[in-house]
Amino acid sequence: MMWEPELPRPLPACFLQEVFSTPPIYDLILCDLSPRTLVWLSRTCRCAHEAVTHFIRRAYNINRHLSRYFPDPLAFRSLQARTGLIISGSNALQFLDRSFYPESDLDLYAHPGHVHEALEWLDSVGYTYQPEAWQQKDWHDEVSADWDGTTRRVNRHGEMMLNGVPDPMYSEVAGVYTFTRSVDMDTEMAMLKVQVIATKCNPVQTITQFHSTCVMNIITFDAAFSFYPVATFEERMAIRIPGSNQLDAVAKYLRRGWRVYAVFGPEHVTYPQLFLLDEKRWVGDCHCWSIPLDTTGVTPRPVLSTSSERFSWDPSVHNGWIMECEGDSTPQVPKIRTHLVMTTVFRYNYSFPDTELAKAICRWSLSQGSFNHTWLTRQNWIWFDAEIPRFRRAECS
Repeated sequence: MMWEPELPRPLPACFLQEVFSTPPIYDLILCDLSPRTLVWLSRTCRCAHEAVTHFIRRAYNINRHLSRYFPDPLAFRSLQARTGLIISGSNALQFLDRSFYPESDLDLYAHPGHVHEALEWLDSVGYTYQPEAWQQKDWHDEVSADWDGTTRRVNRHGEMMLNGVPDPMYSEVAGVYTFTRSVDMDTEMAMLKVQVIATKCNPVQTITQFHSTCVMNIITFDAAFSFYPVATFEERMAIRIPGSNQLDAVAKYLRRGWRVYAVFGPEHVTYPQLFLLDEKRWVGDCHCWSIPLDTTGVTPRPVLSTSSERFSWDPSVHNGWIMECEGDSTPQVPKIRTHLVMTTVFRYNYSFPDTELAKAICRWSLSQGSFNHTWLTRQNWIWFDAEIPRFRRAECS
């Protein structure tokens, strides 16, 4: 008679309960799981759910993550809350991926009118400006503190204006300012680099025009978001966005393990969760991977003016886009499409995936803007950003 091996016995429930009740044990298990696997595991039982919840709270500790760059992370996050400054690039990717690239820097994306405050804050915490050859030695000579949001932002042809002059360049970036700080880290001196990217429209509009989807991730003062989490963190793939010539940046992520496609393949079209073609997307929608961050100790955003309605959300969460195929040719080339709303009625500029919504807001803004410019001054201006989520709700109803 042939010998048959004994089937493995199922582990007793008390053993599993003990594993998921002991952080040093379950941390060793969970640290190697992908985000989607963590979610699946958390749905199996109450013990696993509690273990995953506690693990995520520790693994995605934003204050600990930022302490490498800033001695007071809460002060930096309060700056984020006040100005809408967001983290993106490789640093946001590392935070979500629970990885570390020693050579990478910290990329901060600033809204128009908040660049001066961001640079001044970096000065105050010990960073030193490192201008490029074509830049002024003192950043104060390039960035004005006197930004006037009540002046025209687009001309009559719909072209973005920079310092009152139409800007013909394709790039969404108005300027890049590099700061460094030398710190003693583990008995060795390390040179930390922070770059502030001044955007022409807003940070999300700039980020959706990045070189590839694997870096379309952001960290605001109260949450972290990945725009394409299944492709980025589960399949380790990305699609290259035409228009960006940053081939060296693409090569960097190839070396880090991402598989980058120049055009869509059959799988990308038939597997909708990868790149969600032709679907209206918003920051924080059900297709994003969203991680709420603990805001204890973060100073909330102040009211924009005496008559303006207070809003507590980050401006980035009311921006969106659509990824679609450019033309009918084969192979299919990706294209990111947005509709910009840049008006003096709102303190911030917005990009929407919905044509009708953008048109409706622009029509309303024309009437409200006529009133503002007739009866109000720059000192008593009323900002109506708090209306944006209401327009979105009305469009959905």
